[in-house]
Amino acid sequence: MSTQAIGLKNFATRGWVLLMVVPTIAMITIFSYYPAIEAMRHSFYNWDGGTIEEFTGLENIRLLLGDLSLWWPLGLSFFCGFLSLFLDHPSVRRVLRGVTVVFLAYTAYGLYKHAQTPAMADKSFWPSLQWGFPWLLCLGYVLGGRKAHQANNKSVKWYSAALLGCYLFPLIAEMMYLVQVAKMGDWLFWLSFRLIFILVVANVVKMLPSVFTAICVHRLKSEGAQYFYRVMFVIPMIIPQLVGLLIWKFFYDPNVGPLNKLLIITHMDKVLIWLDTWVLHWGAFTEPFKPAWLGEPSLIIPALIFWGFPWVGVVGVLIYLSGLQNIGTEVYEAAELDGIGWWGKFIYIELPLIMTQIRLNLILLVIGTFQAWSFQFLLLGSSGGPENKGLTPGLYMYYKGFETQNFGYACAVGLVLFFIIMALTMINQKYVRVEK
Repeated sequence: MSTQAIGLKNFATRGWVLLMVVPTIAMITIFSYYPAIEAMRHSFYNWDGGTIEEFTGLENIRLLLGDLSLWWPLGLSFFCGFLSLFLDHPSVRRVLRGVTVVFLAYTAYGLYKHAQTPAMADKSFWPSLQWGFPWLLCLGYVLGGRKAHQANNKSVKWYSAALLGCYLFPLIAEMMYLVQVAKMGDWLFWLSFRLIFILVVANVVKMLPSVFTAICVHRLKSEGAQYFYRVMFVIPMIIPQLVGLLIWKFFYDPNVGPLNKLLIITHMDKVLIWLDTWVLHWGAFTEPFKPAWLGEPSLIIPALIFWGFPWVGVVGVLIYLSGLQNIGTEVYEAAELDGIGWWGKFIYIELPLIMTQIRLNLILLVIGTFQAWSFQFLLLGSSGGPENKGLTPGLYMYYKGFETQNFGYACAVGLVLFFIIMALTMINQKYVRVEK
């Protein structure tokens, strides 16, 4: 079937194809791109969402991050370092890597000068730890790793990954100095990332039950049974997500919730009390056994991780099933002839062939975790519960916008989140490779 480009000569007969796309493009522009652009613009304003709209420049960013004279070279080194990983031209990569090193060194020097101020005099041990050791590691790799890369072209991926670590190590060290030691910027904003990184790790582990469930359904020999389970996994998608969240909130209720009753019936309450007394020292599990899972600061993070048990995601299972169905029966027959068992089929056949779907789910998981706020808001309120243990950047953005009416500052939080999510997505695209 031949295709023909649409030009001025045949526009009268084929131009209707382009006209059919115009409404879709218009709707995406109006309802997706325009609000995003407006949010970026208002991040530079003192805006209450209504009448007050005063241009303040970088004031919101300064309140959010702190001293921009230390942040801007760190941001430029971050940008140049990551950009060098995605360009193919060798000379351009070398220039960008050189610029990255220069800006990292400039930031390290700025941190060293900052550490000499009277306010930081009692923490003078930080400069050597924050920029001395990372740069020794960086210099050693650049000098020795490059020769190894030139000698063995097969180590391109490892070289690139090590180079990424070479940039990330001093970058993270300098960011830790600015946030943890210098206490720059909005402390609640930085505090919200503590929960995010815990949830990202937990959600990656929680992907495994969906993978195993999809493989179990795929291996059913009866097509009728496969169809039945696929339908059963589609049915929960009809139920609004809000209903599921309210059910889990009731599940965690300390007085009438099923969780505490289940732990008492199974005598797990005594185990938890013993662990709390002799190991954890949280003070959350005591007699009588009525722990407030959403009201006790030490229990909030475990409750958020346990949410969704047994962690079989409906959408995830269906996506994995779509990838497994593309595996031909001849592949399994050849594996059986070679004597490969059920575990070998999973490791050598099924898992490699659904890596595209796993990669897609991983990207969506990271983006969704960083943007999440409604789940924490419904369970814990706009402050994230006691001691802000359940606070996320998305929930903090909601709090600054709708609770304090500081929409300009909330837009600045969203702008910083945008760049963080974009960087993590680029890393995922670069290093989570699928070999066909």
